[in-house]
Amino acid sequence: MEHFLLHCPRFLSQHTALRSWLSALIITTLNLPSLLAASDVHPSWQPAVLHLTCAFLRKTGQLPRL
Repeated sequence: MEHFLLHCPRFLSQHTALRSWLSALIITTLNLPSLLAASDVHPSWQPAVLHLTCAFLRKTGQLPRL
């Protein structure tokens, strides 16, 4: 899961977009807890982080395989 969400070169453009949007929210910690549970994220930003993670999953087309 970590490889897919954070490192897989197959999804480089999706990773770049996700990092860009999270950076705009001043979220710099990219790990599984922050992407999947929005932990260590200010409560006001949690819905946005989860929304962006879901958008990443949809854009990769891999959601049915997870």
